[in-house]
Amino acid sequence: MSQLSLLNWMLLSTALLGAWWACYRLALRSERSFAYNRAYLALGPLLAAGLPLLPLAWPAGWWGTGPAGLAGVAAVLLPAVQVGPAGATIAAAGPDWAFWLLVAYLAGAALMLARLAYGLGHLWHTARRLPRTAHAGYALAKTHGRLPTSSFGRVVFWDETLALSPAEARQLLRHELAHVQQGHTYDRLLLELLRAALWFNPFVHFCGRALVLTHEYLADEAALHDDASPAPSRSTSYSQLLARQVASRLGFSVPLAHSFSHSQTLSRIAMIQKTNPIRRWKQWLALPLAGVLVVAVACEKAAPPAAPREKIELVKIDGQNRLVLHKGSETTILPPPPAPPVVYDMVDQMPELPGGGGPAAIVTNIQQHLVYPKVPTAERHTGRVFASFVVTDKGEVQAAKVIKGLSPAYDEAVIAAIRQLPNFVPGMKDGKAVNVSFTVPLLFVGTIDVAPAPSGEQGKIISH
Repeated sequence: MSQLSLLNWMLLSTALLGAWWACYRLALRSERSFAYNRAYLALGPLLAAGLPLLPLAWPAGWWGTGPAGLAGVAAVLLPAVQVGPAGATIAAAGPDWAFWLLVAYLAGAALMLARLAYGLGHLWHTARRLPRTAHAGYALAKTHGRLPTSSFGRVVFWDETLALSPAEARQLLRHELAHVQQGHTYDRLLLELLRAALWFNPFVHFCGRALVLTHEYLADEAALHDDASPAPSRSTSYSQLLARQVASRLGFSVPLAHSFSHSQTLSRIAMIQKTNPIRRWKQWLALPLAGVLVVAVACEKAAPPAAPREKIELVKIDGQNRLVLHKGSETTILPPPPAPPVVYDMVDQMPELPGGGGPAAIVTNIQQHLVYPKVPTAERHTGRVFASFVVTDKGEVQAAKVIKGLSPAYDEAVIAAIRQLPNFVPGMKDGKAVNVSFTVPLLFVGTIDVAPAPSGEQGKIISH
């Protein structure tokens, strides 16, 4: 279905056929333009099923950013795929609605096709042993009362047990021959297939019933038109024949066959009695309606598709916690994050500043760059700030942070001084450069920047 999801196709086809059916119901149903109504009712389900699948979209330059059409659904729709190593177990991420929607749609379509196959099989089984007589353009099968007078394809089923006058028999035969000659059976079969594809759409079933009635209108019209008797008398006699046949065959029907005596009798009699002229202007309503439907579909496809929803969850796979990404209907196991670099407290050869000097040189460099914070005299503090930093295997100073602070202003001054340290000669362990962590305790007093600690202890750097 191109980029359309199954749900989007279902919603869009329902909306299109709903608008098509509303036009028939409000403007065309009461008109005697039966041939036009037949084509209209057969075309509607075809448009509803096929129009959303066509590659229609407005060129972007016509509408700028594109007109707002029907709200897009998230496309697709196929079933979820779980990706993982052999033996991996991914925790359930909830029901896959796209998959179950597809299952429900296919089950409904299969049920409708099975119903159609059963109806055809039942009709074939009932009619296969009936004696037939070939005539020009049709075959006449006498039913001996086992089937009502009806037709299917090019076969007319004739119940010779009916009490009919010769004139009534001619009218009845002309009615059934109209079904045969105008190919009404093929309309029915096409619409039954479309009903299977659009079974979720209520309007396709409305169109099916309306098309059956329109076929009967056409056959009634042909039967009356070929009668040589005066118009008032032939319509009256034909209506009486129709009512009498329905009364005698009440409750007896044949699936899929066009039966003279089982097709909304009151509506047919009322239509036979109508003499008002056909209002042709109503037939032109289909053109602007079709244009509106095409524009609606094109605008819907021009709208930017909604981004697939993403969800990340932590699941246990092979005894390990792993992150799983759910994006739309796809499920992907994310690679584990890289292991954090190993940071040592003590190594064979500790990092040094260029020129050596050991820890004392590091403390001296920090003291030289430390600027006492600009705070009012009343807010000056005395105390230690403990900060740490890491010398990487490339000699860079990183991850400077305060472990125990004094106040925000003092803490920021210490971090700023540490960040001005130059690159180190990296520390070595087993002949390989490694990351080494240092901790610096700095003592602040209220009157000087950096002072010796009590009892002669100097501000110093401690590796840890």
